[in-house]
Amino acid sequence: MLRYAICRSVAASQLYDFGINRVTSNDYYGGREQMYFFKDLNYGLPNNTPYGELPPGTRNVWTEKRTCYPTHNYHPFQKDIFDVEDNTHLVIYSGQDARYLSKDRVSQWFTIDDKFARESEMLLKINKIKLDENTCVINCRGGEFKSSPTLFLTKDYWNNAIWNMQRRNPNMKFIVVTEDPEFYKTYFDFPVYHFNIHTDYYIINNAKNLIISNSGFAIFPTWLNPYNPFVIAPLHWAIHNISVGQWANTDMRTWGFTFMDREGHLIDA
Repeated sequence: MLRYAICRSVAASQLYDFGINRVTSNDYYGGREQMYFFKDLNYGLPNNTPYGELPPGTRNVWTEKRTCYPTHNYHPFQKDIFDVEDNTHLVIYSGQDARYLSKDRVSQWFTIDDKFARESEMLLKINKIKLDENTCVINCRGGEFKSSPTLFLTKDYWNNAIWNMQRRNPNMKFIVVTEDPEFYKTYFDFPVYHFNIHTDYYIINNAKNLIISNSGFAIFPTWLNPYNPFVIAPLHWAIHNISVGQWANTDMRTWGFTFMDREGHLIDA
């Protein structure tokens, strides 16, 4: 989603055409489109070029800069991306900086199709889930994160975030949405769900309170959430567990979340 949004934003700023391969570099769905649930999503000119190869007609390549540290990579914001010439291939490693994007514009591109919104509402009703002011959605990442002591958030992170939510609202109830439900059913005493990619996205996009992990999945549904939710996210993002003051990925503060350090202190963006 980030690569799509940045590519299309650059094209819009320069009045260029654009083309994006529907099959992403991280293909978790066997060649199927991963953003299928957005309404009339425009992929631009036909582009079936595999990741890592240059599309035909490419005359220039713009590459996102990165600083490599022993524990992580950091990608600074580069406003020069909006000055590229036509027929430029964008190489985006991270792009997790909201300054590349206009929220109003991106929210129009990433509008959930009515069919999938209705299905998601039905699933919420069947499971008696109410996304009201007294409900907090915890979005956890399992999978390959579990094998990384740097990425996998500890129980302390979740416990501290839950405590902060309960301090704001003693009536707060919690549900967990994750791609790894079997693992997190052993981790939490709260109801744990994984419906499908569009319903999981819909829940995050409509929650009034959120505790998110350092996974990129929650960035857009949280940022584009129309209810202005209260959001707790891990300070320093991908290196929350080991950080000594540096940010990983990019400057995640640009998304406007409330970040929490390892001691449980909340820090506004």
